[in-house]
Amino acid sequence: MRPSTFIARRYAQPRNNARFLSFVSLVALLGIALGSAALIVSMAVLDGFEHELKNNAFKFSANIQVSGFDEAPIPNEKTRREGILNVIPNVKAIAPYVSHHAVVRAPDYMEGIVVRGIVPEMDVSTLRDNITDGRFAFSAPDAYEMIVGKKLARQLSVDVGDKIVIYALVGDATAMALPIIEQFEVVGIYETGMAVYDDLYVYTPFDRAATLFRLPEGAASGFDILVKDLDRIDETANLLDDLMLYPFFSRTVFDTYAGMFAWIELQKEPIPLVLGLISIVAVFNVIATLLMLVIEKIRSIGILRALGMTRSDIRRIFLFQGLALGAAGTLAGCVLGFALCWIQAEYHVISLQGELYFLDAVPIRFVPWHYVIVSIVGLALSFAATLIPAAIAARIQPLRALRFS
Repeated sequence: MRPSTFIARRYAQPRNNARFLSFVSLVALLGIALGSAALIVSMAVLDGFEHELKNNAFKFSANIQVSGFDEAPIPNEKTRREGILNVIPNVKAIAPYVSHHAVVRAPDYMEGIVVRGIVPEMDVSTLRDNITDGRFAFSAPDAYEMIVGKKLARQLSVDVGDKIVIYALVGDATAMALPIIEQFEVVGIYETGMAVYDDLYVYTPFDRAATLFRLPEGAASGFDILVKDLDRIDETANLLDDLMLYPFFSRTVFDTYAGMFAWIELQKEPIPLVLGLISIVAVFNVIATLLMLVIEKIRSIGILRALGMTRSDIRRIFLFQGLALGAAGTLAGCVLGFALCWIQAEYHVISLQGELYFLDAVPIRFVPWHYVIVSIVGLALSFAATLIPAAIAARIQPLRALRFS
């Protein structure tokens, strides 16, 4: 072991007559740990939000949705659907749907919903993978059956096999028309974790929805489309607009959730910078700690210089001391950050208002490079913080040091 390393380790050991210095060192270590933990948690949360929201948006929304202005139905949907598949090569799959607002009623609760009529065999979403109870299928194309979200089912106090009543108002809402009332059986319950889906959308057979909302024969409310190449999604949307013409238009998933994606990008830029200031404050604690150590060890430094230790050796002692403090704080911060992220991921301690944030709990994503970056930044800042105290210690003259003591 090098003499400078041995001496640095001796300086790092707490002594009874240096309790204040040990306390200051502990504060500096905690500052680095808290700064590192804050950075890890913030990056895990931001990446979690981006990952979950993007995944859910792509899972439960089509890449492109074609619909009409003022809910105008698309006539001859089968012919138009086949034409899109034949003309636009980037279209991977296309499914018709019926969509309309309605009111659902159970014995003790009423709620506004969106009824979507789908053909399960053609559905382009991954809703079938999120069925928690029942089935993602209907007994007949015009069956009085529905699939509802878990949150809505809980609000309605219904389960698979129970009956719910749908009030569908078609035509001009200002004409005081009487609603069409139908009773449906719940055959499936799904859960996505996104409140915008789980308490709003219910699914029923395509033909039954078309009849319920009085769509013309052979018509659909719109098309859900999957594309082969997402990089060409805007080009594909433009081709669809040219093919479908007014009053029909296409909208990509990025258009649908433009505000959400912009919010994520906005949060990703300033938060790590702001939380990084905590680490910078911790660096000043390291500088203050090492400067106090230099003052407290002036006599020892003078003796070592008198015995022949070079300035480089003295500088190395304090560099090692600062790096050891930074490494210990960074390691503790990584462990603390991982523990906090694991607790949130497992137990969902921090919940969210799904209506505002699309998710019911703060999402966490474990990414190894987060820990690598925080460790590198922590060690680099700690090293930078040791340069000034180490340089001051190396410049101390033996004679002045002994007189000072």
